[in-house]
Amino acid sequence: MALVTTVLALAGTVFAVPAAAAAPCTTGTWRLTKADLTVRQSTTRLRIVGGKGATLTLGGGRAVHRYAGSARLTETGTSGGAAVTGWLRYRGTLRMKAKITGSRLVGTISSASGNATLKLRQTAPLSLDPAPRNLAALLKAGEFTGVPDNAKITCSTTSLKLHQTDTTSSGTLKATWTYRRA
Repeated sequence: MALVTTVLALAGTVFAVPAAAAAPCTTGTWRLTKADLTVRQSTTRLRIVGGKGATLTLGGGRAVHRYAGSARLTETGTSGGAAVTGWLRYRGTLRMKAKITGSRLVGTISSASGNATLKLRQTAPLSLDPAPRNLAALLKAGEFTGVPDNAKITCSTTSLKLHQTDTTSSGTLKATWTYRRA
């Protein structure tokens, strides 16, 4: 329950899709090499790492995430003094209107669509296996999705990094998504 509870406790923070880019270094298709997310709440410390293989296409005022064949993200940490382990898996395609504002990618959450799902599985301290949830619906509801929104951009012709820090009354998320040109 800690995985689902902790992840959903960040409902006040929205983690949406990266925005489309006008800058030449961001436009095109990118393959995720690693997502690295850290969640900190009063008694919870979680690290979520992985996701290799997902693709992100930026351009034309849109961001498109494709998760076919992408690796799971593993979760480790503690919640209320108990060890937490589990994983997250994404499948399908998520689309969203998006743009660059300064050096940030910003998505329009209300435009999120597609068949992409997020599967959360907790293996400790409890064994929980809820059904996959639709990413567009999670975004629109303001729930945790684990995909970047309002992220600072660092890029070159061959690499793209999205950096995001969100702080709410329920905690802080620090995340970096690292991509290579596909």
